[in-house]
Amino acid sequence: MAHWTDGPEYAPTERPDVFVEPDAPQLGHADPEPDAAPRPPRAEVAPPPHGFSAPDAPPLDALVPASAPERDPHEAFDVAATPMTSWSPATLPPPEGDPAPLEPPRMGPDGFPALPAPTPSAWGHAHAPQGLGRPAPPAWAPDQPFPPGVAPAPSNVPGPPPAWPPPQVNPGGFPQAGPAPWEQPPPQRAFEPVTLGTMLRNTTPAVLICLGLGAIVFPFSMAMLVLASVLATRIRYRRRIVGRMFTGSILLSFLLGLAGMFDYQGALDPLGWYDASTGWAQLACLILFVAVPLVVGDAMRRGEEPEQFL
Repeated sequence: MAHWTDGPEYAPTERPDVFVEPDAPQLGHADPEPDAAPRPPRAEVAPPPHGFSAPDAPPLDALVPASAPERDPHEAFDVAATPMTSWSPATLPPPEGDPAPLEPPRMGPDGFPALPAPTPSAWGHAHAPQGLGRPAPPAWAPDQPFPPGVAPAPSNVPGPPPAWPPPQVNPGGFPQAGPAPWEQPPPQRAFEPVTLGTMLRNTTPAVLICLGLGAIVFPFSMAMLVLASVLATRIRYRRRIVGRMFTGSILLSFLLGLAGMFDYQGALDPLGWYDASTGWAQLACLILFVAVPLVVGDAMRRGEEPEQFL
């Protein structure tokens, strides 16, 4: 049990009146452990030698093999003669004895000395010209009969290729191969004057009325824009471009209205979406009220043909 003398953390919280020794008996000392099995006696260590007698052997200096004499590094190397560097004296001693007799030249059939026949070799045998084969037959004309018992010698030389297609006796009137005849290009169309009334008339009054109402009356801007896109199919000039303008305006109005609604309210509200899109549709009606007649007028000024109704 811990005692207050073991440290301040074991001291009582309240100061005691007196200090009394505990009633527990005092612990005794532990008995010593009995010795284990008796250890064997240590062997006696031999005393260190006081001297050493070397065996009979030749000295180490005598075992070193004899080396070649060392070269002085300050001296140059001695160059030995090689086949590339060998030389012979300028004058050789005269030959001894009589010279070998020369073979007399061989005379050819024309009375002049002929060259000796070349010594045959493997390379010359491999590259020797081939035999000429059988001799050519005697001259023969088509009006002469074949000699009896003699067949004409086969010929491996191919004849001239046949003309293909065969020439026509009376060729037809097909065009001859060659460059096409030059034709004068058609004259370019000049720009035609277009009046404002013609532009508005070809844009159709129904489309202009719907776009004008959509640009003025705010609550009906989206409805007027959709109705004008339907009536724009009656326009006969650049109908595809005009249709893309209306489709892009409607989709852009819906997307911008949706983005503004989420930015302002933070949630999806159908009524709020329509109100936000109507504001952008009003701006689209105002822009198309000017852009569509200009597109139609440009097509008329360039002389484009009007398209047929659907």
